[in-house]
Amino acid sequence: VDGERHDFIVVGGGSAGCVVASRLSEINDWKVLLLEAGGEEPPQADVPAFIPLNWETRFDWQYQTEPEDGYCGGKSCTWNAGKVLGGGSILNGMIYNRGNARCYDKWKELGNDGWGFEDVLPYFKKSENNRDPSRAANTNYHAVGGLLNVQRFSYQDKNVQLLMDAFQELGYKDVDINGGTQTGTTLLQFTQKDGRRMSTNRAFIAPFRNKRKNLKVVTNVRVTKVLIEPNSKTAYGVEYASERHRHVTGKAYVNKEVIVSSGALKSPHVLMLSGIGPRSTLSSAGIDVIMDLPVGKNLQDHVTCVGPQLKVEGKQQTLSSNQNIIRHFREYVRNHKGPFSAPGSLQVSAYIKSRYADPAIDFPDIQYFLPSQAVFNTSTGQIRLNTPFCEYNRIYFQPSVMLEKSIGYITIRNKDPFLQPVIVPNYFKNIEDLNVIIDACNFVAKNLSNTKVLKDAGVYLDTRPLPDCAHLEFGTDDYWACLGRNYTETLHHFSGTCKMGPDSDPEAVLDPQLRVRGVKHLRVVDASIIPTLGNSNTNAPVIMIAEKASDMIKEAWQ
Repeated sequence: VDGERHDFIVVGGGSAGCVVASRLSEINDWKVLLLEAGGEEPPQADVPAFIPLNWETRFDWQYQTEPEDGYCGGKSCTWNAGKVLGGGSILNGMIYNRGNARCYDKWKELGNDGWGFEDVLPYFKKSENNRDPSRAANTNYHAVGGLLNVQRFSYQDKNVQLLMDAFQELGYKDVDINGGTQTGTTLLQFTQKDGRRMSTNRAFIAPFRNKRKNLKVVTNVRVTKVLIEPNSKTAYGVEYASERHRHVTGKAYVNKEVIVSSGALKSPHVLMLSGIGPRSTLSSAGIDVIMDLPVGKNLQDHVTCVGPQLKVEGKQQTLSSNQNIIRHFREYVRNHKGPFSAPGSLQVSAYIKSRYADPAIDFPDIQYFLPSQAVFNTSTGQIRLNTPFCEYNRIYFQPSVMLEKSIGYITIRNKDPFLQPVIVPNYFKNIEDLNVIIDACNFVAKNLSNTKVLKDAGVYLDTRPLPDCAHLEFGTDDYWACLGRNYTETLHHFSGTCKMGPDSDPEAVLDPQLRVRGVKHLRVVDASIIPTLGNSNTNAPVIMIAEKASDMIKEAWQ
């Protein structure tokens, strides 16, 4: 693509970039170039039971946070992020969760006109093809006919309904969390089709890649900076490097706009390398300042940890013999059915409220995710195996802080585009976040694990303390706080680092049209634009953001 000229260049083929490139290339006269640093979508990503299989591989940026006391045991936390066509929608748990309407109304209250829930709901529905009749029937919230398949898994092992029943025994109703009510338990919907992952690549790029002559997709190419004319402050192209050679190998040019869709960790990195960011940071790195903006500030995430665990033994465990595992996998390869066609207990979730949530309104701040594991006791301790999600004898609760108060930042180390950025999440800097973890753990240990439905099934709380917290009494607030600080995990919901906001907001990098302030022909479209992270998973909101941005761009240039 060296020297080529296109109408639009989209930097990053992830959850947002694939949508934007697809939608803009619907205009036959517009030439669209999509550049992705990673490779093509791998076939193993299809398998729902293999969700973590692509983490810490070549399909993952494998970011490391700076070691800090107070979380991740004082060591670096690993932050997985998609480096592959499809981006985060290849590495994630496929969960389709939009979040509470109040989250988007807050964006509007902050001065982002056009971003309230009633404004964004049509863009959620635009991409949605909901294949669960009971959900799709609620046309106020759901749609059919979009490019993105959304449905529950047809295969459910014996513990899925059991867990739902346990929450319901405590009064938490079965709700559609993407409908009008959020507090309760739910059988999650996923971006999947008939037991196979549906990434944004598979939904938005693959059907058109060989049909649209005006859409060009290039993988294994890393954009090292956006080219900006310093006097007029106008973006006119990008500089890029082949991932294999790791030095600048070419430039491509635009007639209309450069759209940076590299995610909340890579987009601020690209902007800073391009001369857009805090003046002091850029100057000390020897980068000419094009625009002094607070790029990389406002880093938000949903923090969680390895929480209470349920022992799922005897008739409730799903561990199979090697022979049966092979048989189940063959069944999946043959027709995408059976245990491998679903992610085990991860299908169940629930939203509840901590001590800080308003009891009078439906705006919960705790969500439980329920991944599974195989654990074996030995004379020297426990061995934990990363088995497929369908093979397990433990279910561990990830007590997740969904309205996190702590704010971090990301910045560059120097002007080398191949060095990983500096990431400081500041988990638990606001102590309320740790207290929410404590409330969430207590609910499982004291309430949920004591339900009749779980006891009757022989499913019990595992009261064996985890090694780094064994000096504390199991089940106390101090013990749960220790889990939060030492067994910290991320939900990979990184956002906010190129915040949108009105002219009056000194923290805003973008205007509500997602244009970079003070720079012409440059937008950012991904999770980094989010001003305040809501209580959702981020994949569905990012796809919505990309759908809305695509219409904004079309309106600007047609």
